Amino acid sequence: FMTRVFFVLLIGIVLGIDYYEVLEVSPDADESEIKKAFRSLSRKYHPDKNPGNEEAHQKYLEVTKANEILSDSAKRQIYDIYGEDGLNDQQLFNRRRGPNFRFELEVDLEDVYNGLAKETTIRRNELCKKCKGTGAKDKKTVPCKACGGKGVRLQNVGGFGFNMQMQVQCERCGGRGFLAAERCPNCGGQKVVNALKTLNVQIEPGMDNGSEIIFPGQSEQSPDWFPGDIIFVLKLKPHTRFERKGNDLSTSIRLTLKEALLGYSKQISHLDGHVVQIDYTGVTQPESVRIVKGEGMPHQDVPSNKGNLHVRFIVDLPGKLTPDQENTIRQLFP
Repeated sequence: FMTRVFFVLLIGIVLGIDYYEVLEVSPDADESEIKKAFRSLSRKYHPDKNPGNEEAHQKYLEVTKANEILSDSAKRQIYDIYGEDGLNDQQLFNRRRGPNFRFELEVDLEDVYNGLAKETTIRRNELCKKCKGTGAKDKKTVPCKACGGKGVRLQNVGGFGFNMQMQVQCERCGGRGFLAAERCPNCGGQKVVNALKTLNVQIEPGMDNGSEIIFPGQSEQSPDWFPGDIIFVLKLKPHTRFERKGNDLSTSIRLTLKEALLGYSKQISHLDGHVVQIDYTGVTQPESVRIVKGEGMPHQDVPSNKGNLHVRFIVDLPGKLTPDQENTIRQLFP
């Protein structure tokens, strides 16, 4: 049994493990598919569920290693282009980071009060899936003659009586050390293709105008850099009934003169449909404000905590009084 396990491991070392095959996903699998596959397989092969089973233990280690590589956008990109050997080349990890892309996302006040999952599609450059970003047909490459396959070359630098050589990146192969033997028919040797990417944007209750939702490593792809981030910036649309100030909300209620003098019973339909009942039996001054505690916006860090609702009262005075009404008022207010 131990001989068989050793043989399986030896084959993996010689041929190089296919981490996609280990996780039982396709090379096109997205982040959620990889996460789902890892959870399923790690439970299946976990040592606690397979005590004394060395083969299951080794499978668990492979699954864990595969997830470590494929769930990391930088490691996955290097693995896709250079294979397992590329993961041991520290120089590949020192590449620059690509640009971030920011998108404005318009949302309603209801969206940031209740929370919302919103699918958004963007267009970006992605590594060609056929050639894995090599630009080569069937991923077949040849060593770069300009640098001898090293990715760097020596350049003479001199001046003021001295001469020295310094190592610079090869311009012909871009530091990769290889060139396409034949252009990839899918990307035409460009290494990337323009494609649509759908992202599930989670708008949390309590988010505000200008809040950012970040998708790390989901920006433009290129074999020359690690992808930057996709950043969605929320832009809150004006609301017809409510105005937001921090975690507080404000709204207005119109009262008749009778209601302002004798009291009122009013209902406010809130952003999630629940009704806020406010009653009063005294005199209400025009432009006065009543605060209803706990009926404002949810706090983003603790959504169960809410701000306050500020209700401003507008008193509608009659445009004209009858002679009898005028006499009555004069008697009431001598």
